[in-house]
Amino acid sequence: MEAILIDPGDDASYIADTVVRLALRPKAIVATHGHFDHTLAAFELQHIFDIPFYVHPKDEFLLSQMRQTAEHYLSVPVIELPPIPSPDLQAATRVSVGSHEFHIVETPGHTPGGISLYSEKDGVCFTGDTVFEGGAIGDWRHSYSDKQALLSSVQTLLSLPDATILYPGHGRESSVTMEKHAQKGKM
Repeated sequence: MEAILIDPGDDASYIADTVVRLALRPKAIVATHGHFDHTLAAFELQHIFDIPFYVHPKDEFLLSQMRQTAEHYLSVPVIELPPIPSPDLQAATRVSVGSHEFHIVETPGHTPGGISLYSEKDGVCFTGDTVFEGGAIGDWRHSYSDKQALLSSVQTLLSLPDATILYPGHGRESSVTMEKHAQKGKM
């Protein structure tokens, strides 16, 4: 079965073993944004499976800082190399895998090149660090973040059909309906 690997942030060996055990055929790696905790395993996986790595061009600068940032936050030496980005993702781009098609939805704010992967047919959206379960949203305190853009991106995702399942980059899944209610509770 064809697959895409989304936000592989840690332990390339475990991810590769799981892909092989499940008899998956990965076609690409897609990062919802360029932070190290979403890309740290991408270089190794890119070479194990000989597949392209996609990240929005506005986040490519984060790849060059990946090792230093990871070492800062993890407080351990990091030997992983940054992945090599393939041709740009643009708003009209779609990623197809098997019978599934994911639309690239630009969701900047947490980072300048944040994206989400939305499949209308499957009723799912991988939101990266834009929306989290329980009404939480991504951090906008980085020098390159934009709080207003992030809030706009959250509204873009909450305008998807109510039954859409949201899979964030961290934590548990949610739905558009649940997050609409959680957002109302925060206002």
